[in-house]
Amino acid sequence: MRPSPTPLLLAVALVGPLGAAGQQAKAKAPASKAARAVAAVDRKLAALLAEGTGFELRQRYEALLAQASAVARTHAADPASARAYLVIARCCEVLGKHPEKEAAFAHYIDALVAHSRPEAARELRREVEALVARRELYTAGKILRLMLSKFPEGDQAAYALYRLGTCHLWMEQYDEAASALAEVVERWPKADVAVEAHLRLARANLSQGKSAESIGPLEACLAEHPKSPHRIPLLFDLAIARYLSADHYGALVGFQRILREAPRSPYAPLAQTCLDKLRAEVLQRITN
Repeated sequence: MRPSPTPLLLAVALVGPLGAAGQQAKAKAPASKAARAVAAVDRKLAALLAEGTGFELRQRYEALLAQASAVARTHAADPASARAYLVIARCCEVLGKHPEKEAAFAHYIDALVAHSRPEAARELRREVEALVARRELYTAGKILRLMLSKFPEGDQAAYALYRLGTCHLWMEQYDEAASALAEVVERWPKADVAVEAHLRLARANLSQGKSAESIGPLEACLAEHPKSPHRIPLLFDLAIARYLSADHYGALVGFQRILREAPRSPYAPLAQTCLDKLRAEVLQRITN
C-alpha cells in the first residue's frame, strides 16, 4: 500500500500548476493604452516607409507626425510611450525637419535611459551605425556626442569616442580625429575598440605627416595584441610609417612580413606594390 501524500506535497502539487498558470496569465496581461497607441503608429510608419519617402507621401508623413506627437503627449507618464518619439524622429527625417528630428531622438533616448540604460545604448549604436553606413558623418557626430553625454565612462564611452574619431578621420579633420582616438587609447586601453583606435590614430597621424610619432604606438599595440584580427593593417601602417620616416630597411622587412604572414590578405597587393617601389628606389640610389 502506497503512503498517502503529505499535506506539504499536496500543497506543492496544487501551487505548482496554479503558480505556472498565474505566470502565464501575467505574461498575457493586456498591453497598456500607451503600448497599443505606440504600436499603431509604429505599424503605420513601417507601412509608409515601405511605400517610399517621395514628395507625394509628404501629407501622410505629416499626418503620422501629428498622430505620433499626440500619442507622446497623451501617454507621457507611461514608459511605453518612448517609442512614439522615435516615430516622430523618423517622420521629421523624411520631411527634412532635421532640428526637430534631433530633438525627438534625444527625447527618445532620455526616456530609454530612465527606463533601461542598456536599451538606450543599443539604440544609440544602431542609429550611429546606420548614419555611418549612409556616410552621414556630421549627423553621426551629433548622435555620438549625445551618447557621450549619457555614457561618459566605460565601454559605451570608448565606443562613442572611437566612432567620433573615425568620423573626423573620414571627414579629413585630422586634429580632431587624433584627439578623440588618443583619448580612447589612453583611457580605455583594454576596450574592445582599443586596437582599432590605435590603427585609426596612426592613420590620422600619418595623414598629418607625423610618421615618426606613429611608430612607437603601433609597435606597442602589436606587441600587446599579437593575435588581433587587425594585425595585418597594423603591420602595413607600421611599414608605411617606417618608410615615410626614411627607415627603408624597417619598411622592407615590414612589407615582406605581410606577404609572408597573409599572402591572400587585401593588404598583400599593396605591400607588394610598396615593396617593388622601395626596391626600385634603393636600386636607383645604388646605381647613381
